[in-house]
Amino acid sequence: MNISYNALCRYLPEVADIDPHHLCDILTSIGLEVASIAEIEMVKGGLKGIVLGKVLTCEPHPNSDHLHLTTVDIGSEILNIVCGAPNVDSGQIVPVATIGAVLYNGDECFTIKKSKLRGEVSCGMICSEKELGIGEDTSGIMVLPKEAPIGVSAKEYFQIESDFRIEIDITPNRVDATSHYGVARDLAAYLSAKGQFVKAHLPEVKPLPQGRKGEGIAVSVDLLPEECPRYSGITLKGIHNGESPDEIKNFLKAIDLHPINLVVDISNIVLYEVGQPLHILDADKINGQCLSVCKLPKGTPFVTLDSVEHKLLGTEIMIVDGNKEPLCMAGVLGGKEAEVTTQTKRIFIESANFNSTLIRKAARKHGISTDSSFRFERGLDPAATAYALNRAVDLLINYAGAEVEGELYDRSFLPLEEPRCTLSLSFMKRLLGVEIPLEKVKTILQSLDIVVEKEQGDTLYLLLPRYRTDVRRQADIVEEVLRIYGYNEIPSSGYVTANLSARGIKDQDYHSELLLSEQLVGAGYSEILCNSLSSEKYYKPLTSYPCEHLVHLLNPLSEELAVLRQTLLFGGLEATSRNERNKSPFCLFFEWGNVYRTTPTQESTPAFNAGTPLLKGYEEVPILALWNSGTLGEDSWYQKEQPTSAFRLKGDVENIFRRVGIPLHTLKETLLTQSDLFTTELQFVTQDGKVLCRMGEISSAIRKLCDIDRPVYYAELRSDLLFALGRKGTLQVEDINKFPVVTRDFALLIDETVTFSEISKVATEAGGKLLRDVQLFDVYQGKNLPQGKVSYAVRFRLQDDKGTLTDKQIEKVMKNISSQLQSKLGATIR
Repeated sequence: MNISYNALCRYLPEVADIDPHHLCDILTSIGLEVASIAEIEMVKGGLKGIVLGKVLTCEPHPNSDHLHLTTVDIGSEILNIVCGAPNVDSGQIVPVATIGAVLYNGDECFTIKKSKLRGEVSCGMICSEKELGIGEDTSGIMVLPKEAPIGVSAKEYFQIESDFRIEIDITPNRVDATSHYGVARDLAAYLSAKGQFVKAHLPEVKPLPQGRKGEGIAVSVDLLPEECPRYSGITLKGIHNGESPDEIKNFLKAIDLHPINLVVDISNIVLYEVGQPLHILDADKINGQCLSVCKLPKGTPFVTLDSVEHKLLGTEIMIVDGNKEPLCMAGVLGGKEAEVTTQTKRIFIESANFNSTLIRKAARKHGISTDSSFRFERGLDPAATAYALNRAVDLLINYAGAEVEGELYDRSFLPLEEPRCTLSLSFMKRLLGVEIPLEKVKTILQSLDIVVEKEQGDTLYLLLPRYRTDVRRQADIVEEVLRIYGYNEIPSSGYVTANLSARGIKDQDYHSELLLSEQLVGAGYSEILCNSLSSEKYYKPLTSYPCEHLVHLLNPLSEELAVLRQTLLFGGLEATSRNERNKSPFCLFFEWGNVYRTTPTQESTPAFNAGTPLLKGYEEVPILALWNSGTLGEDSWYQKEQPTSAFRLKGDVENIFRRVGIPLHTLKETLLTQSDLFTTELQFVTQDGKVLCRMGEISSAIRKLCDIDRPVYYAELRSDLLFALGRKGTLQVEDINKFPVVTRDFALLIDETVTFSEISKVATEAGGKLLRDVQLFDVYQGKNLPQGKVSYAVRFRLQDDKGTLTDKQIEKVMKNISSQLQSKLGATIR
């Protein structure tokens, strides 16, 4: 969320005495972490180096028919300036850009330098409105009133404001800080705790004028009280809607919002002032001149302001007109039917409090995220609706000439909550490890609008502010006190412990994980740990991980964390994307983790090594995942950089199989050319038909989804199957063979659909115990070969552990291999 430094000073004047950069440090220290700060100039360049001067003399240039030689008094000195404007004359007060000043024209700029024009020295420039960036007139220089003071900076004379845009990373629980007033409140608490007793103040508003009874838009709320705790609204007429004045536009620009029109801009002003969303409808477009807050049948079409049609689910809170036509999805986004335009003359302003769960579900189901839904989803104070409405009316009366039409509608359907809590000082001391003086605690509580109603022993009985929906328990109070007291004020104990164990049960599989992790780290990999929560958007284009098998959270914090992952793939791709943006040359990652899916037609599987079954209809599977991307090594005199490849990844996977004791010849390799994840997918399949591993190069569509440019290679292994197969193997120890190795090479002409793994498997079976290794050292396809054929150069390594191989033994083995390759795979020995 963006905050304007200048606006913050209006709600808490004491902020003006704090340097903006120091203010950022304070905000971060009290839990409002500042992501960035940037100076905002309402006029580009801020008119630096431009002063007001008086033209003393103006003579024609001896070498030009349109230039003039002028002398200009700027207070501190008299400058000789060559000017080409037709309207320049002696006695004028003009803006002068001195040497070193920078003038802007859009994104381009130029610096004023001492120069010669047609042989005459010029030490500055007399400027037009356009050149200053404060107007569009280019017909001549800007001439100011005679009484304008000479030597004063143009920035001061034109009252050009600069501001600072402070970007704050708001945590999900701090909805109270999603406004300038909310941030000012926290700053006031901080200053008060430091002994400077101050309070943030909202802008004063006048009482609402009384409209005539029976006029304006009639309102009815047809919901349960908990679905709409409070609804406020009023009709205004006589609106002069158009461009907003500079003070409103400057405020919006400072927080990086684009001004639209006066009415819409004022609703945004109120939202960012006090954090209460408003919705404004064109009253003349409301059929029947009445509104109802209700729910509509499932399947009802609704077109939002962005011209997108949505089919309603029947659970959304909707604002409808007299014909039951939807005008607004409450708390989320307005509709096209009653959109406010510059032609709007009558409006209805809504300021309401809606059920946070219903708003969150509506926003998530329709894939809509707005400033309003962000706040409603986190829970707002029902008491805030009245002030926000009054403030908007005040601004519209002042700036748009609005008049109140009809009576104010303001109904509370639930009694306003008065939350209470107790705080034990001994509990606080035990939690913090340090004792904060009672008077200091009470001062901090008071600064946070927490009222101490009673003291009894070491217990304080507290009345909590309604707007702090995240503060309800004793631990919350301790956190608030510590936040304002200062984390840095708590001395370090000097003894820190941490436990990052991924799994508490240290069984045989746990130790196997450690062994494989050491192997992968030795191969250059880094272990990562990604969030089990993911976004549904990743699964929409996939068939191998369909959306209907996703496990959805009932109340997700955001769209990005709405489902449990079905695959580890996307967490690693997000990490790869971040590293690619940071110019990391390569990414070799691995992760151990569980994936989740619904299995409506099956019994659920046991939780991984937990010994307890999951809920019926859900499945949890342990996975080992590997990611490769980028280039390894750097170009040097002794080596060239090597791009990662599917072959390197396959080698790493096969090394994993070897480490756990799975013979490669017991696994079947299957190549799939049709895959929604990979360009080509390779699967390792067990003898009973289970997929142990799937791997390959990630498709460009998936990479684009994660904003990755370079190729990424991915492997996903079922770690439960991996360790189960490994446990079946028997460790064999052999003496080092002292007899020589014999190599024989074949050039095989074979169908291009036959993989090398098939060749290796057939050769291994045919070669028996004497065949120790099969290697592919060359592949050729193209000229002089039949269509659809490929040539493999294969090397066979033979060795006997009982003696030196004879020519007869070698010939027998190679003949058998040749025969089997021809009969089973259709190979031709070249």
